[in-house]
Amino acid sequence: MSWDSVALDLRQAARGLRRSRALSAVVVLTLGLALAASVAAFGVLDAVLIEALPHREPDRVLYLRHAQTAMPVACSMPTFLDYRRDARSFTRLSCSRPANFNVTGDGEPERLRGLLVSADFFETLGVAAAMGRTFVPEEEQPGRARVLVISHALWQRRFAGDPRALGAVLRLDGVPHQVVGIMPPGFAWGRAYGREAIGDLWAPLAPTPDEAGESSRGNENLDVYARLKGGTTLGEAQADLDAVVAGLRLRHPRRYTVASGFHVTAVPVQEERVGGVREGLVLVFLAVLALLLAAAANVAGLLLARAASRRHETALRAALGATRSRLASEALAEATVLAAAAGTLGVALASALCAILESIGRDALPRSGAIALSPRVAGFAVLATLAVAAVSGLLPAWQAWRGDLMGRVRDALGRHETARARRALIVAQTALATTLLVGAGLLVRSLDALHRVAPGFRTDDVVAARVRLPETQYAARSQRVGFAEDVRARLAAAPGVLSAAVMSEVPLSGSANSGTFEIEGRPTPADANQPHAELWSASTDYFATMGIPLRRGRVFDARDGSAAPPVAIVSESLARACFPGVDPIGRRIDFQGGPRARLWREIVGVVGDVHDRRLDRPPGPQLYVPYAQRPTYAFSILVRAAGSPREVPTLLREAVRAADAALPLYDVASMARLARDTTRERRAVRTVLAGFAAAALLLSGLGLYALLAQAVRERVPEIGLRMAIGAGRADVVRMVLGSGGRLLLAGLILGGGLALGAGHLMRGYLFGVSAGDPLTYLTIALALLGAGLLACAIPAWRASRVDPLAALRAE
Repeated sequence: MSWDSVALDLRQAARGLRRSRALSAVVVLTLGLALAASVAAFGVLDAVLIEALPHREPDRVLYLRHAQTAMPVACSMPTFLDYRRDARSFTRLSCSRPANFNVTGDGEPERLRGLLVSADFFETLGVAAAMGRTFVPEEEQPGRARVLVISHALWQRRFAGDPRALGAVLRLDGVPHQVVGIMPPGFAWGRAYGREAIGDLWAPLAPTPDEAGESSRGNENLDVYARLKGGTTLGEAQADLDAVVAGLRLRHPRRYTVASGFHVTAVPVQEERVGGVREGLVLVFLAVLALLLAAAANVAGLLLARAASRRHETALRAALGATRSRLASEALAEATVLAAAAGTLGVALASALCAILESIGRDALPRSGAIALSPRVAGFAVLATLAVAAVSGLLPAWQAWRGDLMGRVRDALGRHETARARRALIVAQTALATTLLVGAGLLVRSLDALHRVAPGFRTDDVVAARVRLPETQYAARSQRVGFAEDVRARLAAAPGVLSAAVMSEVPLSGSANSGTFEIEGRPTPADANQPHAELWSASTDYFATMGIPLRRGRVFDARDGSAAPPVAIVSESLARACFPGVDPIGRRIDFQGGPRARLWREIVGVVGDVHDRRLDRPPGPQLYVPYAQRPTYAFSILVRAAGSPREVPTLLREAVRAADAALPLYDVASMARLARDTTRERRAVRTVLAGFAAAALLLSGLGLYALLAQAVRERVPEIGLRMAIGAGRADVVRMVLGSGGRLLLAGLILGGGLALGAGHLMRGYLFGVSAGDPLTYLTIALALLGAGLLACAIPAWRASRVDPLAALRAE
């Protein structure tokens, strides 16, 4: 076939579609919206999962993932130094740990997110400063670390893009630091213990001799990165790390025991960054492809119906000499023109969608590039458009190609073949809608189960905010205790405040502190077998403010000051694990001292468990000590208000400003929002799947309605004959509804099988419900049957209104 004939077919198809404007508009709009969603989804997938990091040789940058059994852990400074000394597969090994700072000086105090990094951190990642320089080895030494590299965003925000920012001084927690470098736009590396975050600045990590010494081997707070040597494979690097870990076990048998499951895995840094969102993005992309297939099937059904209405014209053209290939190419050209128009609309809408998603997802997704209509995304749009043209046009083209057209017109065979093809399309659409609806239903059930989980604390009227005290100004314990008590007392006395408290880490906030402890009178176990708990400092009134129930003993009060005997409160889970069948009140534990200088704390109370990290994980052991006896530099202030919690942030800021005007308040959030945030990713995937499922259901219903309406029009003589020989209106309604019901059942059975397979892909998002949950499948099946039969109702009613005599006369 020549290009001239192809061009002629396309021109004729365009003229024919202009004569059917209503059909063309429906097809272009349906396909255009589906294409826009699929292209935008691929744009997100491309920016997060496909686009390489904008670094030098990014495939050689590795993240060293640490774990004990199945629990992720971080790395200690002595262990990192062991890697640097013993590992042979890397050109560089670097580490980082999160370090947020209060910035004071010009303007309002500001809280900035940052990282303390080893001097070669940027060389390991393979990225250079856009202006100035990064760090030199000498700045990795204590006393030399008063320099900064800042992000492009902070340069624009704090210095208005002034080049004189290089050499400027920022006061971090009251200590002057000189800006020596500005990173390129888009670089905001702020990974924090396995979580992706936005970084504003980076400072040298300069460990003291104590921090680098053996006494700090249990202080695990570092992320470790490595740059692979040229010619070294990932497998060789892993073998090298395994040998290093084996050496650690020999030198430190109590800490790195085989029983602990301690291991280190080298993974590409891109894989580590996107691991938390990969599953959700793939699910959304598969869902949007399913919607696109459903739309293409719907369009194929519409084109088949149009071809059926033109059977006599097609037969006449065949009688005049038109070949089957010619007729088939015209049908395919018609689908191509429609797909091209829909693709143009889809790309325009996708460009706008990408811009919206870029602004929404700027801080939410670990992206390697911008969410935009890049060349790769545009290429996908072209491929998707061609695929839609093929799916929607091949079946009508095949119908035009095969068989004796004149014979089909004479014996109505063509009608039957077209109807069979359209029925197959309806079954496919129903199956896709079933799959998407079941996925959305499982997520709805999971979220409902999560919402029924009691977090263990009050959420409806409590607001929390964070403060960090500069170490240089609040070095003394009494200063930290005095500041916290000053702020707490001011808030407790404020109108409308029922209670106020201070807490080192708030549950579900993402901030955590865990460690091991020992129990008096019991032999010290190997390091890996020591009991483990979340370690929290809480002020008086904390348990009352949060509504955490007291099970035994007492809570903290004025008796538990900084000079009072050390005390502790434990959670029920810790009491069950460590004191089975024994009352823990009066027993003593130690997590701060050591073999030579124990700091035994008497347990004075047992309180209820709280979900500390996620709602979908059971609470672990928790240990509380009075804030006055263990005052931390960073802590949360909690307020329980009698009125609207919207007024609380203002009260918090005023109380902190009155105590120290140079301190910024940050991470202000209600406990209800923190609880909701733990389900944010699930809710996002559920919302997208539900939207796509509703669209697929609508397409399936419209397709079923169009099929039955066409069938009723074509079977008017048959229906008239049935009624003439005694069939009643109810019989005709049952016939039409039965025809549609059989298609629905076939689609439900096929879709149920697909949904079972898709459910296994969603295991990470399910909670309290299995992938084959019968209630979800039954509910979706009944809903689909109801919606499908509703789509059949109008054609069935029309069929029952046929006048038998008029139908027979027309025949």
